Amino acid sequence: MFMKKVLMLCAFVMSVCFANAQDGAKQNIIKVNPIGFLFGAGSVAYERALNDKSSIVVAPQFGGFKFGGVKYSSAGLGAQYRLYFSKSHVAPEGFYAAPNVSFISGKIKYDDVFEEGEESEDKFSSFGIGALAGNQWVFNSGFVIDVNAGFSYQSFNYKGDATTGLKGNGVFPRVGFAIGYNF
Repeated sequence: MFMKKVLMLCAFVMSVCFANAQDGAKQNIIKVNPIGFLFGAGSVAYERALNDKSSIVVAPQFGGFKFGGVKYSSAGLGAQYRLYFSKSHVAPEGFYAAPNVSFISGKIKYDDVFEEGEESEDKFSSFGIGALAGNQWVFNSGFVIDVNAGFSYQSFNYKGDATTGLKGNGVFPRVGFAIGYNF
């Protein structure tokens, strides 16, 4: 079900991109976080300028790794509304502030240390709300660099074999780096 929503979102984004491509305006950016891929997490973001001083960002997120007897996987979606403050540039370029929200759902499977061949599974979900400040550079070639930092309040809910009823929440720092293409 989640993949179907992600595919529908991608189809919508592509239709907006191609509809805008004819007027020559460069209001769209597609970007990825290359550092996240090194740690088993990925994010592909689409940013669309709404006017000279604001944009929206939609970022499907996914994660996964296997380490020893533990297998982790997750999927989610993040969204931002960016306000650009630069007087010499128009959105989506320059210094910005961005309130944001996110939702992630996933599971952790692990080998049971007491029962040979048995596997346990825990599921989790997380809702977050936060704020970022950053700068985005758009070069004449279309190459984009985005660097930001901020915080996010995350609320976690766990359900499963070992963590039934476990809940958690807190304020966490966020640091972001992405590279992309402006078109």
